[in-house]
Amino acid sequence: MKRLAAWILVLTLTLTLTACSGGSGSDSESSADSKVQQTPEPTSQESLPDSQPNNGSLTVVADNMGEFAGQAEVIRGGTNQNDAVLLPLNTKLTGKATGDGGLWYAFTTGAAENATYKITIVNKTVGSENLNLLVCDEYGKELIDSYNPLQANERGKATTVNLKLPPYTTYYVYIWSSNGSSIDYSLIIRDPEGQKNGYATSDSVSESVGAVAGQEIFAGTNQDDSGMIPLETELSGKVSDGQVQWYAFTTNSIENAIYEFTTVNKTPGTGYLGLIVYDVYGEPYIDPYNPLWADQSGKAATVSLELSPDTTYYIYIWAREGDSIQYTLRIHGPEEQNEAGSLTVEEEPLIFETPFELNSTQVMFKAESDAFLDEAAAKEALKPVAEVILAHPDHPILLAGTTATDGDQQDRVDLSNRRAAAVKSLLVSAFGVPEDQLTTIGLGFEADPFVRGQDRDANGKFIESEGAKNRRVIVMDANDPIAQELLNS
Repeated sequence: MKRLAAWILVLTLTLTLTACSGGSGSDSESSADSKVQQTPEPTSQESLPDSQPNNGSLTVVADNMGEFAGQAEVIRGGTNQNDAVLLPLNTKLTGKATGDGGLWYAFTTGAAENATYKITIVNKTVGSENLNLLVCDEYGKELIDSYNPLQANERGKATTVNLKLPPYTTYYVYIWSSNGSSIDYSLIIRDPEGQKNGYATSDSVSESVGAVAGQEIFAGTNQDDSGMIPLETELSGKVSDGQVQWYAFTTNSIENAIYEFTTVNKTPGTGYLGLIVYDVYGEPYIDPYNPLWADQSGKAATVSLELSPDTTYYIYIWAREGDSIQYTLRIHGPEEQNEAGSLTVEEEPLIFETPFELNSTQVMFKAESDAFLDEAAAKEALKPVAEVILAHPDHPILLAGTTATDGDQQDRVDLSNRRAAAVKSLLVSAFGVPEDQLTTIGLGFEADPFVRGQDRDANGKFIESEGAKNRRVIVMDANDPIAQELLNS
C-alpha cells in the first residue's frame, strides 16, 4: 500500500458528509471523466420490514431447477485514507457499514491509458438507509461531488459510477451509511479494458451453477443474491407489498437476439404487478418510469428486449401498496442451432456451467502456507459450494489451485496444490462431501488458463492487489472440457 506523507486526513461525519477534500461541487471537478449511473426507482415500497428471511420464491412448473446463493468473507475497510485496504480489480467483495463511521478502500489502475473504470455498489440490507460512496485521489481531491455521492438504496439495485482514469495511479473509495445504519453491501471495481485472455470464472455460486437443480428458486432481496431462473420455463410466484424480489437469467450465445418477458397477474381485485430488467451495473432495459405492468384483468403483459449474448441480466418484481399478487413469469429466447443449422442436442449439464473461483477475498490462507487464515470464514464461503456438490453425487469435481506471478513456478505448483487439497479436506470434514468425488491439481501461475489479474506492471514490478486475485482455488465439473484439458496436460 502506498503511504501518503506529510499530511493527515481528518474526517468529520455529518448528515452532509464531505469525506475526501471537503470542497464544493466545483472543487470536485478533475481530469477524470465521471458519470454516475443512477436511475429512478418505483416508489410503491415506501416501508419495508427490517428482515425478510423468506422473501418469496418462484416454483418451476417443469422440474429440476434451483438456485444456491454464494457467500463471501466480509472484508473491513480502513478507518482513514492512509490505512485504506487495497483491493484487487474485477473482484467482488462484501463489507458492512455501521454507525462506527465510514470505511476506506483503495485501488490502483492498470496499464491502459484513459481506461474507464466502473465502480459498482449494492445495498444488501432491506429496510436500511442509503449506502453512499465517494472517490478521491491521494491528495483528497474528489472525483465524485461529496454533496451528490453515489448512492445505493434498500431495494438492492446495483449502482455504478464510471471514471476515466490514468494508468498506474492509486485512488481511494470511501463508503458510509446514511444516519449510521448497519448495511451489508458488495463492492466491485471493474477494469473493462484489463486482461481478458483465458477462460472466464465466476465469483458467484448461483451464476456459476445456473438454474439446474431443485424445484424452488428463491427470490433475492438484492441484485447480488438474485435467484437464477431458466429460459423457456413457466414459473409461478407470489409477491406482496413490502417485498423486494430479484431474479436473474443468462442469455444464450446468439448475437442481437430478442427476448420476450411475459407476466400474468393472477389475482383479481389487485393493482399492478411491476417488472424491470437491469444489467450488472444497474442500468435499466425497461424505463423505470414506465415499467412492464400486469393488471388485475389477468391479461398477459409482454415486453421484448434486444440483449447481449452470454450475459446475465436481473429482473426486479414488485406489487403496488397493499397488494399480494400471484403471478406467472416466462422468458422466451431464440433457440441455439449448431453449424449444420439443426437444433442443438443438450448433453447432461455440468454442475458448474462456468468454473467457480474461491479467491483470496473469500478463502484466505496464511502467507506461503496451506493453513486457513480464518477457518470459520472459509467454511462459510464453502458452504454453498458443498451444497451444490452434495446435490450431484454422480458428478466428479476438480479443484485447481493457482497463484500470483511471484517466485519459482515449481514452488508455486506445490503451494497451489496444497491449498487445493486444503479446500478438499475442509469440504470432506465439514460438510461430508465424498473424498473420492474430489480431485485436486496445482497450476502455479504458468499453467493457469483462466483470466488473471495483471500482477506485473510494464517494468515487471509485482502488484500485490492484482496478485491477490490470482491466489485462488477454481471449482469445476471434472467433465468440463477445461478440466479435462488440465488433467490431461
